[in-house]
Amino acid sequence: MPKRHASRYSHIDDQLAQILSSLAHLLLRHGYGHGRLARLAKIAFVDAARRIGAELNTKANIARIAALTGLTRVEVSRILKADRSLSFEDSHLNRASRVAVGWQTDKTYLDKKDRPRALNFSTPQVGFEALVRRYSGDIPARAMLSEMMRLGLVTRSSAGMISLIRNTPALPPSTVSTIGAITPWVNFVSDAGSSTNATGMVSKAHQIKIYFDSISEAMAAVRELDLRQRTFVAGIQQLGTRNKPRGSHEVTVSVAVATTRPSRSTRKKRK
Repeated sequence: MPKRHASRYSHIDDQLAQILSSLAHLLLRHGYGHGRLARLAKIAFVDAARRIGAELNTKANIARIAALTGLTRVEVSRILKADRSLSFEDSHLNRASRVAVGWQTDKTYLDKKDRPRALNFSTPQVGFEALVRRYSGDIPARAMLSEMMRLGLVTRSSAGMISLIRNTPALPPSTVSTIGAITPWVNFVSDAGSSTNATGMVSKAHQIKIYFDSISEAMAAVRELDLRQRTFVAGIQQLGTRNKPRGSHEVTVSVAVATTRPSRSTRKKRK
């Protein structure tokens, strides 16, 4: 790509790299792999291309969507025909989950009641090492064992037998709520960036850490922050008019206040 073209996207690349790096760190801690996110990204680009076609009053056919997104026509066709309600294919699972699913479905590793057997690490053909080699590709078995133990998928007894607990990592409610908290803001940013009349967007974020002696005090502060946010929003509404015919210049404001509930194990003690 010529330098003059590449430079147009360099700033966006830098900002996206920061966003994706933080998001990847959050997701990987809980076993959410690249393949699953990549599939969602492809679906999102196809859906966005269809919306752009609708905005331009043109037929968003497969060839046009492929041209807009950079995907192949085969990929676009597959995405358009896919049943989005179906669970993800094994190829979209992270490798630890693929090993766990294989453990649950491969008769070689099941007992007489079709339950995953406890495995010795190095037993030929039917040990954990053989299982990993069959379902995770080139990942060393010891590295896979460490990762599966970190994700809470397996346990290892004092005798060295490895047992399967679950086939997908347990996703903490805090991670789910975190993703939910940023979704409205990302939607707002998308709408603002799509506006042809907007001259630019200004956003500033300040992170402040405050400490309390008890959970009740901390939760009282959270409630107070929520009240102050609503009061602030009400004040913003008084700055202009909500009657569109009277005002021809639109300013859209998004207000976000994010708080986390402290746990006893992570709170800092006041000196």
